[in-house]
Amino acid sequence: MVAHSNATAPLEENRQQVLLELIDMSSTAERAGLDLVAVLDVSGSMLRDGKLDKLKTAMKFVISKLGPMDRLSIVSFSDDAKRLCPLRCMTEASKEYMTMEIVEKKLEAYSTTNMRDGLETGLRVLATRRHGSSGRVASIIFMSDGHQNEGGDAAAVQIRDRDVAVYTFGFGADQDAKVLEAIAGNSHGGTYYDVKDGEYLSVHFSALLAGVLSVVVRDLELTVWEEPRHSEIEAVDAGSYPKEPPGNRRGSPVTVRFGDLYSGEERRVMVDLLLPAVSRDYSATVLNARCTYSTQVRHFSGDLRWVIRRSRSAVAGAVNPEVKVEQVRRDHTERIEAASKARDPSSAKAKLLEAKEALDDVDKSHKLKHGMLDKLKAELAKLLELATRTWEELLAALLASKLSHQRQRFASRGDVELDIFEPSRKRRYVQQATKFEEHPSSPPPSVEDDIRKEEAEAAAAAVDQPRPLHPEEPRPNPRVWPPDHRRTSGWWAWAAVLLCTALAVAVILAGAAVFAVYLLYRPRTPYLAVSDARLEQLQYGQDGAIDYLRMSITVLAVNNNSKADASFPAVDLAVGFNGADVALLQAQPFVVARESSLPLRYDVVSAGRALDAAGMQAMDEALKAGVVPFDLSGKARTRWKVGVFARIQFWTRLSCRLRFFFPGNGTVMPADRDKCRSRSP
Repeated sequence: MVAHSNATAPLEENRQQVLLELIDMSSTAERAGLDLVAVLDVSGSMLRDGKLDKLKTAMKFVISKLGPMDRLSIVSFSDDAKRLCPLRCMTEASKEYMTMEIVEKKLEAYSTTNMRDGLETGLRVLATRRHGSSGRVASIIFMSDGHQNEGGDAAAVQIRDRDVAVYTFGFGADQDAKVLEAIAGNSHGGTYYDVKDGEYLSVHFSALLAGVLSVVVRDLELTVWEEPRHSEIEAVDAGSYPKEPPGNRRGSPVTVRFGDLYSGEERRVMVDLLLPAVSRDYSATVLNARCTYSTQVRHFSGDLRWVIRRSRSAVAGAVNPEVKVEQVRRDHTERIEAASKARDPSSAKAKLLEAKEALDDVDKSHKLKHGMLDKLKAELAKLLELATRTWEELLAALLASKLSHQRQRFASRGDVELDIFEPSRKRRYVQQATKFEEHPSSPPPSVEDDIRKEEAEAAAAAVDQPRPLHPEEPRPNPRVWPPDHRRTSGWWAWAAVLLCTALAVAVILAGAAVFAVYLLYRPRTPYLAVSDARLEQLQYGQDGAIDYLRMSITVLAVNNNSKADASFPAVDLAVGFNGADVALLQAQPFVVARESSLPLRYDVVSAGRALDAAGMQAMDEALKAGVVPFDLSGKARTRWKVGVFARIQFWTRLSCRLRFFFPGNGTVMPADRDKCRSRSP
């Protein structure tokens, strides 16, 4: 989280704007799994201009890009909606099935356009997920090429409270741009893509995949509050993202919910402050902010306090450059929105020309050099070009641009090359989609391949090459003492020698004493060992979750000391599969008598544990092989006495793999059981 504002402010009452910038810098290797529902228009109009073939190619590209940790469902709609397949993990077998059996055979165009039924069916697919929905990105691709003419208004469907992003794609000149933009706007984080006639639909789908397949940051929230007596929050502008409380209630903290963030995406929030009049120079905190979000492994929270120096010498009306650029972008968005509400193309064009003049004035008066300003100019140039065509084409691009700015998220406006808010992978994915259109028989790299390539590129860029020595630089010479140099030692050196000698003698005597005690008592570290294990029941679902697991494990706490009892104050073990914990095994403190053991019997039951992509693949391979491996790991604290001299305590650690014959009798391999014993450092 970064703040931009003036460093100083006048003593008189004045207003300041603070720009808070939230940027995702996470590694996509930790991305969340994607649950994607493709809701596709297959009405009769899709038979024109080869649209249905382009749709099939686009869906084949989507299927190829998804990884085993992602799930896909396809819904088609014409006069009514049909769920062609439930959410399926995108293993290689599922990809082949979805391509050959669903895309090739079941996407057939006919009849009318019932957008509402298609949208509601897609939402039900996500709402009825049984397993593994926690921590996953839920998104809908909604594609249509025409106007809704059956089933009611899809824009009236309630989506915002469902935590689902709906990305709408209007395909061709006959699309219902207003309805599609409204559907995306009603969802949390969705955008509207305008795809012109003749363009490849897969290229526009690829721009979306570049984002939703890179989500690491989830449930992003920003809370801001004022500093009493030093500032007052007048407004918080976060675009179209929901705020709590909804209005600008003075004195209350304001929380903005952004939801998921693509890799490299950023969110900018403008906070308007009123600073009261003061009588002297001083520094004060004027804004407090807290950013919270979650990843697959943990929850993060970070605070920021923005301090401004109140000074007599501060220039009234000064504006921070980053704040100014954001002001320009927001004014630009308002003009685009005004153009989209115009009654005719000429009025819309007039609004766009006003926006162009405003950008030109910024260049003349402020002379700002900023990449965002260049992008705004390119966007305006594209919109003005469309203003020479039909009103429908211009309106679609205007609505796509408006919502993209309000969400601060990429969407194509009739041109996928515009790069405002583009995800870090967009250009690579667009190139892959273009190549796939040219050679459909050559599938693109999967998302896992992309991640591996990104990691390799990052590692190569991070290599610090040694700087070559310049020929004119003096080379270091070793120091050489003159032949007649003499060094003598003072009294303090001799004192240090005597002290070290005395310490060495003391250490030797102490070591001899310890060795004598060891020979007398022969202390041995207590340990844990598996004496028996059985996999009683295992139910594994096609959605990549362990629906039900039951196993019995007997762990022996062993004390081989002949002269001392051993206590185990803490035992913490875990059963896991391929790095995912399935169950935790613990025990209350207990004592094991000398030269004996105590069995700890665990009846392990677990349900609904979702696996990641690697875990799914490992489970599939294990079930095929008939041997399912589970890891037993953890530690226990042990304590015991060595005569009257000392009390010893250690952590003893257990880490072993238990391979069960399953499907089969569920017994563990004897070699695994016999070797499963804890070790102490």
